[in-house]
Amino acid sequence: MVASSNACIPASVPVIAQVPPLPNTIRGEPTILDGQTGRLSSGKTFLSYPSGKLCVVRSLVDGETLPNSKKPILVYRGHQYATSSVKVSTSGAYVCSGDTRGKLRVWALDHEEHLCKLDTQGLSSAVRDIAWDGESKRIAYAGDRMDNQSVCTRVIQWDTGNTQGTLYQHLKGKSCAIDFKPDRPFRLVTGGKEDGRLYFHKGPPFQKMAIENGAPCEDAHSKGVNCVRYTSNGELVASVGGDKSLCIYSGTDLALKCKIEGIHSGTIYACSWASDNKSLMTSSADGTCKLFEVSGDGSNVVEKHTWKVAEHMMGKALDKAPRGGMQLGCAFAGGTQPVSVSTNNQIAILPMPGSKKSSIEILTGHNAPIGAVAFDHTKGLFYTGDSDGILCKWDLKKLKAIERIVPADNKELTYQVHSGAVSGLTVLKDRQLLSCGWDDTAYYIKDGKLTSEKLDITAQPVCISTGTSLTAILTVKGVMLLKDGKQVSKGVLPLSYEANCILVTKDDKTIYVGGNDCKIYVYIPVDGTFVLKERHVISDGHLKPIHSLAESNDGTMLAAGDVRDVCVYKTADFSPLVAKSKWCFHLQKVTALAWSPDDKVLASGGADDSIYLWNLDQKMRRIHYQYAHRGNVVGMTFLKDTPGLTLISAGADSCLLQLDVTADVKAKFG
Repeated sequence: MVASSNACIPASVPVIAQVPPLPNTIRGEPTILDGQTGRLSSGKTFLSYPSGKLCVVRSLVDGETLPNSKKPILVYRGHQYATSSVKVSTSGAYVCSGDTRGKLRVWALDHEEHLCKLDTQGLSSAVRDIAWDGESKRIAYAGDRMDNQSVCTRVIQWDTGNTQGTLYQHLKGKSCAIDFKPDRPFRLVTGGKEDGRLYFHKGPPFQKMAIENGAPCEDAHSKGVNCVRYTSNGELVASVGGDKSLCIYSGTDLALKCKIEGIHSGTIYACSWASDNKSLMTSSADGTCKLFEVSGDGSNVVEKHTWKVAEHMMGKALDKAPRGGMQLGCAFAGGTQPVSVSTNNQIAILPMPGSKKSSIEILTGHNAPIGAVAFDHTKGLFYTGDSDGILCKWDLKKLKAIERIVPADNKELTYQVHSGAVSGLTVLKDRQLLSCGWDDTAYYIKDGKLTSEKLDITAQPVCISTGTSLTAILTVKGVMLLKDGKQVSKGVLPLSYEANCILVTKDDKTIYVGGNDCKIYVYIPVDGTFVLKERHVISDGHLKPIHSLAESNDGTMLAAGDVRDVCVYKTADFSPLVAKSKWCFHLQKVTALAWSPDDKVLASGGADDSIYLWNLDQKMRRIHYQYAHRGNVVGMTFLKDTPGLTLISAGADSCLLQLDVTADVKAKFG
């Protein structure tokens, strides 16, 4: 069980901005988006969804904050496996989340530590959908079962986990749709993924309703049901599925009121009601979302608008929706703002017909772990690459994603530049971006656009570093040298040891290599021949393998991080300013280092999720920000030409943080 203190970033960490990861998506499976804010945050525009092993609750409107918080975004990290569903309670005080291993957690949304109220094994496999009753006392959930002895749907009491009745089970133990009637008399509806049937229950304790005079209607769909949703007043129910039809039912006796077939040309994965209880939206594999107006009795449904999300992302008309443009989930955030999610994980904020905003807004970023970061302070930009081979361009000061880098072949809208994980990014002298990945290829990006030029690295790259004109690519076979982006070394220059990191100084005169043998190798690139000439070896500075290197802004100091220690050396004679066993508080390898603009503060980030701040004048003091990133701190930098000290960090949890450490540095270091 994950400790409560690790379920979120501690309130003591001075986060002034955060970018959460994008939702989880699986082709052919609905993605559950939740626009519920609850009574506690009524009127606000929240969107909740599962992402990796995380749960995200975020506001879509500037100036809005979470309950009892000054922040607009919460990234909850209490699950040990990939999350699959998130749902805010009708009160707005709690959130229930489920993962792919069937674990169900109920945790506080209105508490700064987001303490867990219930942690139970809900199902034997993935929890696909969750619903709260109108009193926030009961939770119903649906998903998959592993064997014939377990269940795929269940309803429990929210605080004790006690079962509140017996729900009828679906064929093959697969269900991904469930919802509560929000008011009394309570009803509970579940949809089957394989049998295409809907089962209606009354209670508590809940039990299946018998069919009388054709109600409840259980077989309106001919294929699997993907989503079922009640209106907020409980008068109507809508369901959609693989037969491309929309069905409307009575909220109490669950008689079929209306069925419209063929409303989309592809499978319909989700539906959602607006707070006015008459506007209904759907999302489909055909790359579109549609808005319908439903009459009060449910007998009449009129199509009002179509959002062509896939065409908007592609920038042209399409005959067939690309794989990445399929719309797998939708919701009315806060009950008023329509949003959807594509297979490529991007969130689309959709304008309502007649509103001032006429165009679709795309929220982009990453869902897979970030593996590399490159900062361009001159242009106020930075770039990130993830394990899916996707690259993203960001505004450095605003900490906002600008766009994804579009590959040469993007006909499926996947935005995959590399066919393997991105392991290194660097900004070249002419402001080009050079990206290298596990496909053993380096790509050039200029002005945010991928060029036709690429470089065959011939070996798997580990990391990359650029001084001014000189670039060094460290691979598993050795080092490749480039000048002004062009290869100048004859292939890969072999090393006699295993290397983990590399650094080229700003004057291009020195190359540092951190070895797995606990040594730092200092090389001079010989002009003309472009071979590496060994100048010095720091052989007794570390007890563990070196994993990160950083040169001070004035070039007089070198910082190095191993599995435990952060050491600092003079570059003039390589004598230690901070020797081993002084700054030795990281519990796992130090993966990122960054100097402040005045070189007085050194930041280190590690695989122990922590960020430390150090000062050369106060060597016995340190500032510790624990649980900053889940998994690993990939890259960091301090903003330049700004008042105070602002630190930007990127992590393997696909999150980005902006920390104002000015007050903490002044209080601790003076």
